[in-house]
Amino acid sequence: MGNDVSDTLANTYSRHGQFPGQETVRAWESDSQTELSKTLDANFNSLSTAKRFNGIGTGLIAQFVKGGGAGFSQSVMYASADRAQNAGEIKADQSLLHSKADNLVSLSIKTASGKTVTFSLSSQSEGLGVQATVDGGTLSDSELEAVGKLGSAFQASVDGLTATPPKLDLSQLTQFDSRLLASVDLSVKLKTLDGQGLSLAFHADTQSRTTRLSGALGQLDLAVDLQNSAILGDAKQQAKALKSYLAQFERAQERGNAKPELMAMFKDAFSAMNASYPQGASLPQALTRNPTDQNMQTGLADFKASLKQASESTNPMRPSEVDGFAYEVSQKTRVGGTSTLDRSISQVQQSSLSASFHKGLRGEKAPALDGSAESQNYLYVQVQDKASSLATLGYKDGMLTDASVSQEASQNTRTQKYVMGKRVDETFVPAQASVKRDYLVLLEYAAKESEKSEDALETSSLKDALANLQASVILQEDPSALVR
Repeated sequence: MGNDVSDTLANTYSRHGQFPGQETVRAWESDSQTELSKTLDANFNSLSTAKRFNGIGTGLIAQFVKGGGAGFSQSVMYASADRAQNAGEIKADQSLLHSKADNLVSLSIKTASGKTVTFSLSSQSEGLGVQATVDGGTLSDSELEAVGKLGSAFQASVDGLTATPPKLDLSQLTQFDSRLLASVDLSVKLKTLDGQGLSLAFHADTQSRTTRLSGALGQLDLAVDLQNSAILGDAKQQAKALKSYLAQFERAQERGNAKPELMAMFKDAFSAMNASYPQGASLPQALTRNPTDQNMQTGLADFKASLKQASESTNPMRPSEVDGFAYEVSQKTRVGGTSTLDRSISQVQQSSLSASFHKGLRGEKAPALDGSAESQNYLYVQVQDKASSLATLGYKDGMLTDASVSQEASQNTRTQKYVMGKRVDETFVPAQASVKRDYLVLLEYAAKESEKSEDALETSSLKDALANLQASVILQEDPSALVR
């Protein structure tokens, strides 16, 4: 009788104390043991998405190129032994992993000939997968090479977004070969270990670039219009404008007390979207009669960008005192007329900042506010800023008739002071300034000098004057800077 019981138990439980067929095994979608499969196997035990996706983006594209552009799918999952042996059930699980996982990353590349290649990464607690698909036909050797060059760009973007805190590294994704590739799209949906979500949608082609990001810190939205290539300056002019804008973003962050991690992503996205503009097959038609007139513009493509920090109510005794930060900035250029002989050009830059936050009585970090009167010693600051810059150029019968820059800026600051929960002071500080500068004489002189000699513009006085001209065109948000 004892032997019968022993035999029954042996048939009922495995040596790990589980019912036969219920022990957990690793189920592979494909038996092909490539370098990519080895990377999946090595990363699978990692808990963080960053470590799971480490090296998989580059590995996926590398295997695609090595395989001649053929699509494939691979995944590894935890499953019961019985389920792993059931082809229908495990295939359904693999399909869900590729399409419905908690963490999904997709890079879609469209060629100029109309083919589409999509690379996907997927991860959740019990599975890790990759896919490469091709629609519209087989890639040519040159197309395959162009796609292969985006491997490191794909991995860099994944590494940035899965980092703690997340970062935006999109600059390499804008540097694709536009002769062979028409567009690049990156779609990301992530969930952190604490349940917070992060989503990103990035698009780049020869006509436009867009980035939309939403997460626990807030959201940002950027769009760059590349259709009017004639307004683009040279690399030096663009670098100056970009540097000026990034410095302006830092000042907005400081003035509105924005979270550094969110502003860092905004700056990274703005830099990436305004770098490595695609080069057309031929040079665009000249926008102005004289190259020096280009100094009346920023040299950047038109753009629209916004940043909104997730609002927080941090004071339980005054829940209406919300900590928030909202910032918008844009550039829009309008060109009229049929030729450089009769043409009008206007370039408008605008920015606005609305922010509110708590800080200590001496301007230090805000205290931990709770329901006690002792905690209620703080300053509550509200900021409302606006700025604009309008640069205009006009030609009539080939003669320059207008060259001016008009700028306005306002900064309003309201500060309420609380001691032991009682408001003891309130101040409102407005600041506003406007200025208009005429550069007609300077540009006429520069045009005449450039006709005499190509080196004329390099004379120190004229060179400095033209450099100052471009600096004066860039948007200025500080009223005090306009009256210097």
